[in-house]
Amino acid sequence: MDIRSLEVFKAVAIEQSITKAAEKLNYVQSNVTARIQRLEQELGVPLLYRYHKRVALTPAGRELLPRINKLLHDFEEAIEAVKLSSAPRGTLCIGAMESTASTRLPLIFAQYHTKFPQVELSLHMAPTVDQVDAILKYKADGAFVDGPILHPEIVEYPVFEESLVLITRFSPEPFQLESILNEPLLSSFAHCIYLGRWQQWLENNGYDPMKVMEYGTLEGVLRCVENGLGVTVLPISMVESRMQGGLSCHPLPEPYRKVPTVFIRRRDSYTTSALSRFLELVGITSM
Repeated sequence: MDIRSLEVFKAVAIEQSITKAAEKLNYVQSNVTARIQRLEQELGVPLLYRYHKRVALTPAGRELLPRINKLLHDFEEAIEAVKLSSAPRGTLCIGAMESTASTRLPLIFAQYHTKFPQVELSLHMAPTVDQVDAILKYKADGAFVDGPILHPEIVEYPVFEESLVLITRFSPEPFQLESILNEPLLSSFAHCIYLGRWQQWLENNGYDPMKVMEYGTLEGVLRCVENGLGVTVLPISMVESRMQGGLSCHPLPEPYRKVPTVFIRRRDSYTTSALSRFLELVGITSM
C-alpha cells in the first residue's frame, strides 16, 4: 500500500467517478482502476460500488475515507516539517462562511498571495456547522466560523466581531415591526446563526417565529428583499455598500446584535509555515 494509491482513492471518493478522478490527477483511467483494485485486494474488502459510469463508497469505503484524509494530512505535514527552506510553500485550504468570504477575506487573500506566491491558497466556503466538520476530518487547515465552538478537539482564536441588522425593502415610512412578521425570513443556507438570533429575540419578546425561506445564494436573498419578497438578517459589513439601493437596515437589539467570528483549527494539527504566516497576517500571534 503506497501513498499514491491513497490519494487516488480519495480523488475517486470526492469525484464519485473514476473517469473524473483520472482527469483531475492527470492519470490514465486504467491506472486509477488498477490502483483501486490493488487497494481493495490488500484490504480484503470492496471499497466502491460501481454502477453505470459512477461509483459510490461501500460501508468499508466510507469508514476508510476520513482515516485516509488524516493519513494524507499527516504526510503533508511531515514533508513540510523537514523542508530545508522556511519559506511558506505547498497548499493551504482556508474555510469561511459566505459572510466572511465576501467581506473580510478578499483583502487578506490578496495580501497573502502577494507575500507568499509559492503557497497554493484555496477557499472552502460553507456554513459554520460544515466548516467544523471539515476541520475535524482534516479537509481544511483552518476556518473562519461563528463562535464560540467549544469543541475539545478544536482550538479557536477570536478575530472579528460582526454587528447584525434586519434588512428590509427601502421605505420612506417609519419601520413597523408588525408589517414584516408575516413575510418570509430569507436565508442562503440552512441553520443560519444570524436568523437564529432574530428568531430568539422574537420568541423572548412574545412573538411567533417567522417562516424561513431558503434562497440559494446571498445575492439572490438581497435581490428578493429589494423586490419586496421577505426580509433577512446579516452583518452590516455585508450590505453597507448597497444602502444606496432599495434596502434599509435596522440594528438588532442588544445583546442579540453582536456575533463573534473565530478562526478554528484542529488541536492536534501541525502548524505549517504557510498556516503560521496566514495566522500572523490575520493578527493571531498565540498558537
